[in-house]
Amino acid sequence: MKFFWVTSAVINAAVSHSVESRLEAKADEHVSRLHVFYEFFSTMTGRGVMGKDASGQPIKILFDGNDAAEWLREFSGKVTLVEIDRKESLDALAKAQSLNVHGPQVYDYAHALAAAKAKADIVLTRNEKHFKGLTGKARIEWP
Repeated sequence: MKFFWVTSAVINAAVSHSVESRLEAKADEHVSRLHVFYEFFSTMTGRGVMGKDASGQPIKILFDGNDAAEWLREFSGKVTLVEIDRKESLDALAKAQSLNVHGPQVYDYAHALAAAKAKADIVLTRNEKHFKGLTGKARIEWP
């Protein structure tokens, strides 16, 4: 199976060992985009995400810049990066209105385009509704 990792799934992997372990399956192929690295860095060094400590109490999880960069370096060794080029981007933007893509959803649309280009079987995201109707034949799955 080929998995496309969207930012929310990458963040989930950084804070959940069970999600991160999906990257270790030898039979699977993992794909993402470079843009995801910047979104990850922005979120994890900015607002962070909510998680739970060992006792189950809610905590805010933040990385400093060095930790975020190091985590991404390790992640990058487990994925292949796929990008959409200028022509593909402009052609896709010309079709965006017909797909009801507008506003910030355009960023998820770009991830979906890269997943399609990579021929991903599954798009991993915590924001399933953002990708509905955009991933072609790829299934949308919670990480």
